[in-house]
Amino acid sequence: MGYLTDGLTFNVLRQANLKRLPTFKNSKGEPAHSEPDGSDWALSAWSNAVCGELGEAANLIKKIERGDTTLEEAREALGKEFADVVTYLDILAMRAGVDLGVAVVNKFNEVSRRVHSPVRLLNGGSDFYLLPPEEGP
Repeated sequence: MGYLTDGLTFNVLRQANLKRLPTFKNSKGEPAHSEPDGSDWALSAWSNAVCGELGEAANLIKKIERGDTTLEEAREALGKEFADVVTYLDILAMRAGVDLGVAVVNKFNEVSRRVHSPVRLLNGGSDFYLLPPEEGP
């Protein structure tokens, strides 16, 4: 992560989510969670939050593709929806006991092997590399 940032990591996002969850307020200004780690919401509630934000992104894409707006005009709003998806997905992964960074590295490398691509992520997820041609994918 971190194309134009200083390199946001899954670990930093997780720590920020853990700090923010107990301070999060609903639209009425009341605490949104009764448990500081968000465990008052079932996994399905966090999953619904991810899907809801992804649905908002899909709705924007629909509007772009039917000509209501251009990608350039919608890019900032689309980025915000993608950011909401990633944020909620990290919380869902945390609540499920999944290290999202490790899961992404492992799955990326699994798919690279399956599709015969030499591109692999390093175990720490801080960089990628290409397998030498003699090793093959």
